[in-house]
Amino acid sequence: MAGFKLNIFTPKGVVIKDLECNDIVIPTVRGEINILPEHTHILTELSTGLMTVKTSMGARHYSVTAGLCRVLKDTVTILSFTSERAEDIDMERAKSAKSKATDRLSGKVSLSDVDLIKFRRKLERAELRIRLANLK
Repeated sequence: MAGFKLNIFTPKGVVIKDLECNDIVIPTVRGEINILPEHTHILTELSTGLMTVKTSMGARHYSVTAGLCRVLKDTVTILSFTSERAEDIDMERAKSAKSKATDRLSGKVSLSDVDLIKFRRKLERAELRIRLANLK
């Protein structure tokens, strides 16, 4: 069974390019989708979540924060606002970010609607990073 190539791009640069894989689970705004070889062509919106990629060398895990996924022929392209590999996560930094976001959302200080959204997203990303780091 022939596989396909995976590319993950963010505004900060290339996370992965031309990774040969045979199975990807991707978080989308409508739920997780599983991409297998010869998948139909699609363009879908990503949600923030964990992406699992299976290669001949085993499973790899990446975080994605919103963006787009395009499946075209034998290539899957992810355009994400942020993306990290499990091995790049600094667990202490992620725990600190989670603690700060939780503290700000605790209700001790009044937050504007914009700040409330901002700190909820920070908490969501910190929790995702901690989950990802535990998959190393």
